[in-house]
Amino acid sequence: MRNNKKNNKKRRIRKDMWIYCVFALSLLVFCLARFGLKSYNITLQMKEQELAAEVNQKQEAVSELETEVNNLQNKTRLLGMLDSSVKDNQNNVYIIGTE
Repeated sequence: MRNNKKNNKKRRIRKDMWIYCVFALSLLVFCLARFGLKSYNITLQMKEQELAAEVNQKQEAVSELETEVNNLQNKTRLLGMLDSSVKDNQNNVYIIGTE
């Protein structure tokens, strides 16, 4: 009977150690996963900031190009470039003269 109690006690200690090992392993996996996800999140935030800066640069470039196109579409600027060989008739028709 005494041997049986020792045997049960050893089994219980083994089960307890097994439970502690599983808990410690789970805790380790949790900490590593948490650290990894935080690192990945920081990397993604940096990438997001870079992309946002790039988008802003592109939007500024588009805005400048739109302004330039609008200036080029201005009728008086175009007529100024063509000198006196083009005459404005009723603000709609342009006649290129061969005087």
